Amino acid sequence: MPPPSIPAPQTERPATQVDAPVAVAEQPRQAETAPTPQPQHTEKRRPIFLPMAMGGLVAGLIGYGIAWTQAGMVAPVVGGDDSVQVQIDALRDDIAALPAAAPAPDMTGLEQTVTDLQAELTALQDQFAALPTGAADPAAPMVDEAAQDAAVQALSQQIADQTAALQAQRDELQSQLEAIRAEAETIQANAIAGARTETARAALARIQGAVESGAPMAAVLGDLGEALDGPVPDALSAVAEEGVPTMETLRETYPEAARAALQAARQSGEGTETDGGLGGFLRSQLNVRSTAPREGTSADAILSRAEAALQSGRLNDALAEVQTLPETPRAAMTDWITLAEQRAAAIDAVEQLDTNLTAN
Repeated sequence: MPPPSIPAPQTERPATQVDAPVAVAEQPRQAETAPTPQPQHTEKRRPIFLPMAMGGLVAGLIGYGIAWTQAGMVAPVVGGDDSVQVQIDALRDDIAALPAAAPAPDMTGLEQTVTDLQAELTALQDQFAALPTGAADPAAPMVDEAAQDAAVQALSQQIADQTAALQAQRDELQSQLEAIRAEAETIQANAIAGARTETARAALARIQGAVESGAPMAAVLGDLGEALDGPVPDALSAVAEEGVPTMETLRETYPEAARAALQAARQSGEGTETDGGLGGFLRSQLNVRSTAPREGTSADAILSRAEAALQSGRLNDALAEVQTLPETPRAAMTDWITLAEQRAAAIDAVEQLDTNLTAN
């Protein structure tokens, strides 16, 4: 007969012995596979390989013992029931000699690491909660489009205002610069004009003296030409080398010119006296002329009035009277008329220059 059924006790006892190592082996696995928060920076962790290796070794020994026991039960036994019982007891002694459980791993470092990671996670959560609402979504903008447009418009308006202000300042400075430049040019022009006017006045004063004295005035006219804006009057340029005929010269040469004109009139019958008689005959024969002004249209009457105007300094009036003479007597006194006209023209030119310089 087969030996009594003893597998039940053998299976029950090893199961009791296996439970502890299995529990011990599962403890590091749970610690290894427990979800831990992933820190954003690498932490130095303590190795857990030794506890796992110890647990695996214990589990392997127990499994080997169970397998060896079952193999002994199935294998033929030569020694009978006592031999089997002896083998079972030896196996039980071997199993009892095994450590009851693997030494518990040191979890202090791992627990400290978990605590530090939890503290860092809490700090990161606090910082994340303090961020603006839009920061929760990295793809979302920090501010909405309306706020962005408003900010851009405000910045553009500020830039435009500053640009306009700078342009206004530039325009104002440019206006001031142009005004200062124009004022400086005006002052300079006035100074130059004033200097030229003073130079012209000084030259004109010298010309007036030359006109009265009849002296040449070519050099003085050169100074006047540099000071004037326009050319020197032709009336002065014509007498620059020889000088202007003086009133004294015209008065001294007038009687001879008047007698020549009167004789020409009597010979040509132009402008003779209308009265016949002895008086008219004697004047015609003796070439007598009137020295006192008298009325009439005869050559003698015209020449008498011209001489009276010349003696009183009224040169233009004297010339006006001479111009009324008939053609033959007027031609007879052409030289005197030329000198008188030169002086009259020079005096008119000097007066015109004086008027112009006074107006400036």
